Amino acid sequence: MFSHSGAKEWENTGSFHIGRTYDRMYTEGMIVAVTGHQRIPAQAMPYVRRGVRDYLASRLVSSAALQSAAAVAFGGGASGAVSSGATLVSCLAVGADQLTADIALRLGYDLTAMIPARGYETTFDEVGLYEYQRLVRQASRTVTLDFDHPCGEAYMAAGLRLLDACDELLAVWDGYPSAGLGGTGDVVTYARHAGIPVHVVWPAGVRH
Repeated sequence: MFSHSGAKEWENTGSFHIGRTYDRMYTEGMIVAVTGHQRIPAQAMPYVRRGVRDYLASRLVSSAALQSAAAVAFGGGASGAVSSGATLVSCLAVGADQLTADIALRLGYDLTAMIPARGYETTFDEVGLYEYQRLVRQASRTVTLDFDHPCGEAYMAAGLRLLDACDELLAVWDGYPSAGLGGTGDVVTYARHAGIPVHVVWPAGVRH
């Protein structure tokens, strides 16, 4: 069962498509996408920070293995054929997205910023905008979807694009359905539907 009626509509109208080939054109390292809540309760924050860091650090090992295999396939690793490391793909919303991107960069990940729509900056408050702009400047790649303004459809499309790009999904999620189209619950549901591994980080008994 899908967590949001709008998400079910996307599947019924043929909008549900996860090709999972998108970013394989530019890296052979591990690609992790992140989805998560914008508001993380104070009591959950230490658990979330630790869980995100531990998970991302563990995926660097998998990324190294992928790169090693790719180097063999490309005859010793032809110049430009293999990425220097793992990649995080994120929409850089406040909360879980920005927190995860900051940790990933500190661990040495490349960052791909997946921008849901033109005018996305208008959805941030002053603090969130500062952090968003800081992270975008550090991104190795920025992709802006073709929506004129932020809306539920843009967020849903961005979520699907994240899944199209990734090997695994990191979800900072309390397990409850999305309140609106394109929320964390919708993205997790689609990932599981597509057979993409999902790693959830959230303390038991806490709701966002």
